[in-house]
Amino acid sequence: MSLIAQASRTVPQLLLHLNRHLGTTSCSSAASATSSEPPDVSQLINAAQLLGPESQRRCMEKMRSLPAFPRPKALTPSRREKETSAVLIALCQERKTNEISLLYTRRSRHLRSHSFQISFPGGRRDDHDTSYVDCALRETEEEIGLPRHRIQVWGEAKQLELPRTSSIVPVVGVVRDFSLSELRLNWEEVEEAFTVPLHSLMLPKATRHTQFRSGYSGPVFVVDHYRIWGITGYLTHLFLHCLLPPSLLPHCLKTNIKFIRPFKLPPRLPHHREHSAADPSMRT
Repeated sequence: MSLIAQASRTVPQLLLHLNRHLGTTSCSSAASATSSEPPDVSQLINAAQLLGPESQRRCMEKMRSLPAFPRPKALTPSRREKETSAVLIALCQERKTNEISLLYTRRSRHLRSHSFQISFPGGRRDDHDTSYVDCALRETEEEIGLPRHRIQVWGEAKQLELPRTSSIVPVVGVVRDFSLSELRLNWEEVEEAFTVPLHSLMLPKATRHTQFRSGYSGPVFVVDHYRIWGITGYLTHLFLHCLLPPSLLPHCLKTNIKFIRPFKLPPRLPHHREHSAADPSMRT
């Protein structure tokens, strides 16, 4: 069972340190990201180059050197932090169109927590798993019926140690000649499986953010009726930065999402009827 959704509250801090590590630059204003008509990124993506050995080397070097998450002093340790999990970030080359997509799942309605939320396939590492790759492939096959021999594994990313939840190791892989029809979903864990074209995640209209109560903002991707946020949105943002060469990284993904002071509501004013009851001059 996927544990991605449980870490959604820790996403904003991770994104802040990721942006600093990757050296992205902030936008001067929101208008600057949309001032010019974006190019047709679907025409710029070369599947052979993006899935080639040089792209694999560059992507995994960045994924293995992610910055460590500095634990806030105010957060007390949790027993969940002793657990580990792995997720599969699958680059799918679609059978009919040959375009590159990312594979997502929606958690089942039968789950007691975070039902219907979007995640990558994956889950807790068991004692009999020989590695995080083994864990990610096993969970993927259990959840959506995609056999491990169909996945060309690129490697493991650096383990993300998150406060108050299990640590997560993203595993990157490629599935060529992919079709959703070959999947066999486990309805107890997964409501649906779907792919999102890579170029759709690179459009300015798809990139948004969520403001958390803690004062941080986290990345959100909205494509059609799918809203990818929380730790899944963070992993998607992270992976795009590692996969895409600088020439393909769109301006909308270069924006730093920094700390924003939490907005405090002013004290609630009493209702006019309360004023009338307290003020003798208002009595009849």
